[in-house]
Amino acid sequence: MMGSHKMIGEIMVSLGYVSIEHINEARRHQMQGAGKRIGECLVELGYIQEEEVKRALSVQGHD
Repeated sequence: MMGSHKMIGEIMVSLGYVSIEHINEARRHQMQGAGKRIGECLVELGYIQEEEVKRALSVQGHD
C-alpha cells in the first residue's frame, strides 16, 4: 500500500483540473515519449496549464 501520498494524477482529478479520461490519454502519450512526466504530457495535450501542475504538485507535497 502506498500510504496517504496521492499520485499527481489523482490530485489533478480531485481538484477538477482534468478528467480520468485526460489522465488515461496522457498515460498513453507518456508511453510514447521518453521520460516525460504525466504533468508534462497533460500540458502538451492542452488539458492543463503549467500553473495548475505546480499547484497540484504543491498539494501533493503537503499530503
